[in-house]
Amino acid sequence: MSNFKSRADFLRNNPSASAFAALADATKQQKNVTDSAIKLKPGQLAGKKVVVIGSGVGGLTAAYEILAQQSGATVTVLEALNRTGGRCLSLRTGDVLTEDADSDLFNSTPGESQVVRFKRPIGDSEPYLNAGPGRIPSSHKRLLSYLKKFSVDVEVYVMNSQSNLVQKDSSFNGSSVVYRRLDNNTRGWLAEMVYANAEELLKKPSLNINPDQFEERVDALKSLMIDFGELDIAGNYQVTPGSEGFENGKTRAGYSVLPGVAAGIVAEALSFDSLLEARFWEGTRFYQPADFLWQPTLFQPVGGMDQVQHAFAQHVAALGGDIHLNSPVKSIDWDEATKQFKITVSQVGTEALIEYQADYCICNAAMPFLSKMLTDKLQNNRVSSGFESRFKDALNAVFVGQFEPTQAPGYSPSENGYISHFLASTSKVGWQADRNLWQGSPITTVHDDDLQTKVMAVPSSEQGVVPIFGGISWTNDEIQQIWYPSTGYQDEKGVLTGAYNFDKVASDWGKLSVTERLAKARNGAAKFNQQFAEGLQDGLAIAWQNMPHIKGGWAYWQAVGDADYATKQFNAIAQGSGVYLSDGTLSDACFFVVGDQLSSLPGWQEGAIAAALNAISRIARPDVEIAHLANLPDTRLMVQGI
Repeated sequence: MSNFKSRADFLRNNPSASAFAALADATKQQKNVTDSAIKLKPGQLAGKKVVVIGSGVGGLTAAYEILAQQSGATVTVLEALNRTGGRCLSLRTGDVLTEDADSDLFNSTPGESQVVRFKRPIGDSEPYLNAGPGRIPSSHKRLLSYLKKFSVDVEVYVMNSQSNLVQKDSSFNGSSVVYRRLDNNTRGWLAEMVYANAEELLKKPSLNINPDQFEERVDALKSLMIDFGELDIAGNYQVTPGSEGFENGKTRAGYSVLPGVAAGIVAEALSFDSLLEARFWEGTRFYQPADFLWQPTLFQPVGGMDQVQHAFAQHVAALGGDIHLNSPVKSIDWDEATKQFKITVSQVGTEALIEYQADYCICNAAMPFLSKMLTDKLQNNRVSSGFESRFKDALNAVFVGQFEPTQAPGYSPSENGYISHFLASTSKVGWQADRNLWQGSPITTVHDDDLQTKVMAVPSSEQGVVPIFGGISWTNDEIQQIWYPSTGYQDEKGVLTGAYNFDKVASDWGKLSVTERLAKARNGAAKFNQQFAEGLQDGLAIAWQNMPHIKGGWAYWQAVGDADYATKQFNAIAQGSGVYLSDGTLSDACFFVVGDQLSSLPGWQEGAIAAALNAISRIARPDVEIAHLANLPDTRLMVQGI
């Protein structure tokens, strides 16, 4: 079963958790502080070499901005994989996906390979699965601005269509219920109660209702509840098709038989008691589409999320930057003679190491990998050389959060025994199937013996079922959710996300074979509809904690330690670090970590971009610090939508 709990349970056990990090009072900082990006001056880095490690969106943003701002630096991006983008991954027919055999960061061996075998009927658009990021909130202005600048077309991603389904084993005999039916019955009954108690409710002192306007406010509240809950004029929630001959009644909750030539049959009301008994909001993410970051409609790039990283990579190349694939970094050292970083890289096809020199090093790799990349000279706090002490301490705290999380300050075991690591576990499954499994069959011609004629009719199996066009169906099964495609509605086939889960469930799934994961995903889909589950084809499964050179879905800072401790380490790393020279002086900040792992938007591409712009700001003005966060966002609120 899912290990997801309600928001109430989560906040009860995590009282200090917050969704967005608050900025501390800048006047408390000893140095100047900025919360805005500072640009490089033209020619400011003339003759300097910049090496970016990792070509995720954060690394590509940093490379692009250094070049686009005409700083004068040469930029080289070193990418361990055979592609750019990191977790920004869209899979298409013919692609090969190979996980490591386990989630170990080092010394793991390749696991089984999967070949993408999506079919493309004539007339269909090219099928693809966004295996990593899949949506862009309208509030992510930096990312959307880049896509506009790069001429990357975007289209609406449907988060919720109201026709989506919600299923819980312990609710309504395990049957799936249409989203709008749960939502609007709940609104109706709550509105009826508020209407009936309007006067008492408005007497609450904290509402500060002016006594002279009290009756007017009572009338206003009752009027609001009639609209909010679709009540009748007497304030009652009654599900009815309306008076005879005037069928315009209470239909927000939907129909059991869709209206057509006949008026249709309005879906029977769900009693308030049955809704409370069902606890449909627990074990699912029913209200996630109402949260700020998600919204009922978001955006996605036309043709796949990888259009984001392709656009960045192309512009980096066009501006003169070099991107070297198949180039895993083996070590990062400091050359005292040249006052530069010495970065050694292995490449496919040769055992010889290639060496790069850099005045600035920007790391987009997940921070735990630095435990092996950085030489002892740079990261060891027992020696006076290398990075600043606070930076070393903070990196070591992250390493503890990944490799020894039970030793992190403030660690407490979870109820289910799962031990969270800095790099969070997350798993996805993709399927291809005929769209009529969720969009419905076309209207067909049938013979009606009573009428002795042929009539156009909807198949009986569709009566009372509204076709689903995009959005997410929720379940408390381990699959957690099913995403329906938000484009190509007229196509014969479509690609669905058939599972997206986190934490213990995702970790457990990552230890299974691909066949076993797909079997679990199909069983979860069968809880919505057996015929739907049987029609799922050409499945793919990815556990991001097993992906080579990535090993996680996003950073989970709560694994580093308690709130104050983790926030302190975050703020130290966010400033980057200089290097102590042989004469004991400290250079300007020249080593930086970027990516969503170092942002107040963990798990989002917008966060990766923001972290890259922060690094550019520090290079432009090393005397100006990045604003310190007063607290860190809890990734489970920010990404999982608890």
